[in-house]
Amino acid sequence: MAYQLVKSGKRQKDTRSDSQLMVDLCGGDEDAFSEVIRRFQGPIYGLLIRMLGNEDEAEELLQETFCRLHRYRENYDPERPLVTWIFTIASNLAKKRWRRRSRWITVPLDYVNLTSPGKTAPHYESGRVELRASLEEAIGALPPHYREPFLLREKQGMTYEQIAEVMDIRIGTVKSRINRARTRLRRLLKDTWENWK
Repeated sequence: MAYQLVKSGKRQKDTRSDSQLMVDLCGGDEDAFSEVIRRFQGPIYGLLIRMLGNEDEAEELLQETFCRLHRYRENYDPERPLVTWIFTIASNLAKKRWRRRSRWITVPLDYVNLTSPGKTAPHYESGRVELRASLEEAIGALPPHYREPFLLREKQGMTYEQIAEVMDIRIGTVKSRINRARTRLRRLLKDTWENWK
């Protein structure tokens, strides 16, 4: 069963907590499910597109994530953050997809966002494009077990504890993998950064 993703628009803000939404969903409130989708479809899609590098696959797994959340809603523990549960579902789906691939797919450049410090000179713009392309390539070169925690931390802003729960590994392992990912990225980007500065 497929679920329609929710389009943003003018609406009254739902002030219920994530946990309350899930409690209400379990009680039969389908509006609560629409609000869960509205809150999480952007971050989940962002993670999936970065992990899979393919829009069709990301959209497919985004749908599957919400289907599973709905199907297994009774398994949700309201004492735990919904964000970790839903990211765990999405992460596990992406890992299954990874296992079916022989290699990691490069993520399209369009999906990498770097914030601009406000420089507008042509040199800055060309350097920014080069740095963005290099960053994209470097992130794509990370092994999946480094890439996933790095993306959860840097793109989704998750805590080490949340990442440990999503990935079902120890916090020390999360910190170690993120540190190794950053070290590899620094090494891979060193020459590009020196040229761009």
